Amino acid sequence: MAAVEAIIQYGNIPSSALGLKNESNATTPELLVQSLTISATREEKEYRNADGNVFALQYRNPTISFAFDGYITTKSGDNLANKSPGETVAALANFTSDTFGFIPTDGIMVYMDPSRSETNEEIAKTTFTVKQYPFVS
Repeated sequence: MAAVEAIIQYGNIPSSALGLKNESNATTPELLVQSLTISATREEKEYRNADGNVFALQYRNPTISFAFDGYITTKSGDNLANKSPGETVAALANFTSDTFGFIPTDGIMVYMDPSRSETNEEIAKTTFTVKQYPFVS
């Protein structure tokens, strides 16, 4: 008798290689990523004429943000579950190629807005944002 299948799949589901990656150090996952929202933005500047109509637009200060939600596998050391707000992040497993025109190696990435929740039924979970400032060196 064969063992039961862990996953049964029908239809054309994209490869898991294209999906989310756990954030980890060289060998061990530090954060089991459950969801990730990536958003890019620029500040908009409108120029108006004497009649109050917009005659020109300028978009500046581009940034990209990565909002993570995941389970914590370790709370110690220099990892994404233990950083202090404002610290830099060297690299993200989920930002290894150009995204919305942003290049992972440009500027700096800053860790922001961490929160942690724990219950008796579930291991510790965290949410945080990493924001890239491409023109800061």
